Amino acid sequence: MQTDLDKWLKELRKGSSKLAMLSLLSKRDMYGYEITRELNSITEGVISLKESNAYPILHTMETEGLINSYWKETEAGMPPRKYYRITDQGREFFDEMRREWQKHNEAMGKVWKYQG
Repeated sequence: MQTDLDKWLKELRKGSSKLAMLSLLSKRDMYGYEITRELNSITEGVISLKESNAYPILHTMETEGLINSYWKETEAGMPPRKYYRITDQGREFFDEMRREWQKHNEAMGKVWKYQG
């Protein structure tokens, strides 16, 4: 049974991770590790991404035109960091997905309460 639960949870997290990353980037530009650290902290570990999983998602979203990236110097003697920012297309997509997520969440709330 646990294997099935793990599969379902993996799919649920996979779908929410991309939206959660866009949400963070809608607030401010961030670099990859910062995104994973913030998600883990804000969600108390429920959405926990390893950097090795985050970067393919970021690259996919960049290819889709939802975000773009740039290099930024941080501290003297340290290599520059790659920052990500949401694009106008990404912001429109995020707003629409957030509305859809809220509708879906409300619908599932009705399902949980359904008495048949």
